[in-house]
Amino acid sequence: MNLRVIILFFCLVVFVDGRKVHRFRLQRRSHRHHKAPHSHFHLQFRNALRRKYGYTPLRTVNAVNITSDPSKGVVLSEPLINSYDTNFFGVILAGEQPFTMQFDTGSSDLWVPSSHCRFCIKKCGSKFFKESKSKTFRTNNIPFSITYGSGSVKGIVASDEVAFGDLKIQNQGIGLVNISDSCSVFDGIAGFAFQELSMTNSVPVFQQMIDQKLVEQPIFSFHMKSGSSDGGSMILGGSNSSLYYGPLTYTNVTEAKYWTFKMDFIEVHGKNSRRCESGCKAIMDTGTSLIVGPVMDVLYLNKAIGAEHNDTYDLYIVDCATIPQLPIIVFSIANKEFYVKPQTYVIVYQDFCFSGFMDMRGLDHWIIGDVFLRENYVEFDWARKRLGIAPAV
Repeated sequence: MNLRVIILFFCLVVFVDGRKVHRFRLQRRSHRHHKAPHSHFHLQFRNALRRKYGYTPLRTVNAVNITSDPSKGVVLSEPLINSYDTNFFGVILAGEQPFTMQFDTGSSDLWVPSSHCRFCIKKCGSKFFKESKSKTFRTNNIPFSITYGSGSVKGIVASDEVAFGDLKIQNQGIGLVNISDSCSVFDGIAGFAFQELSMTNSVPVFQQMIDQKLVEQPIFSFHMKSGSSDGGSMILGGSNSSLYYGPLTYTNVTEAKYWTFKMDFIEVHGKNSRRCESGCKAIMDTGTSLIVGPVMDVLYLNKAIGAEHNDTYDLYIVDCATIPQLPIIVFSIANKEFYVKPQTYVIVYQDFCFSGFMDMRGLDHWIIGDVFLRENYVEFDWARKRLGIAPAV
């Protein structure tokens, strides 16, 4: 029997007008009609991470406070849809055309396939941007290219109106992809990292929301959930204290490019397996499903939870029957400990289970993905350049 593994990304977003919260349904990719990716997608996942970080190969919100003054902007909330605990999606409109997008704090550009991307359309079945359908479309044909381990994504930079629900950004820079050589389970990406990271030299979508006074506060936050199609929510323009326990613990961004911060340590509780013991660089990345770290550190952590490396799939395999007895993982950030249970850090598909900790050769820091965010609420404070973290409800 062919083992099928899920290792791809997620994320999604949220919206409102000045008087009431607007929610619109997002269609879930059905398990029955959309098969989970085969294990070779694990390699594509690694390549996607290498592209982002520059390495060569080797539930519905009910308690959001809305401002009564529309001139001050809004707080916008939309449900996240969870597929396999690894994929979270949302729909935006670009030039009044809908696209299923990944909302990614590990990148800064917004891109969608163009009508010229034959591979995207024929091989991947992606939706594509139709210039003739938009009255606000503009382009100067400036090329862009993102190169990574297995190939590249290329196209031209354009601008158009981009809508997150009723929140409409004017003149948003968009990358129209003409050439791609790999498929994803989403049409495109909307990046929520800082402008310095932009490959299209466009102003990121959240900076545009701030500049155009569309949001009440220069803050967005994620509340992800596990185990059901209700994947939680992303809130634009604020936070929701009913979605986390206690106060937020803040840590400063150390480099306003990615959402980079200092992590004190990571360990398997009770196993004398502390890594990053003197503190290390970490990146909070909603566009990564797993926890990714240096090879030896990940090896030690996986050994401490009893995971064994499988050469065929290049994964650390876990005996599914042992999950209830496995220890919790401890992340220390700003001298506060945050926890992730084995039911969250072990990814389960049918009778196949694998560790949510993945290594990457050449990496000397940690990429903190959805394995962490599915248990911990994270606020991204754009103006103060800091992250607020608390255990999620």
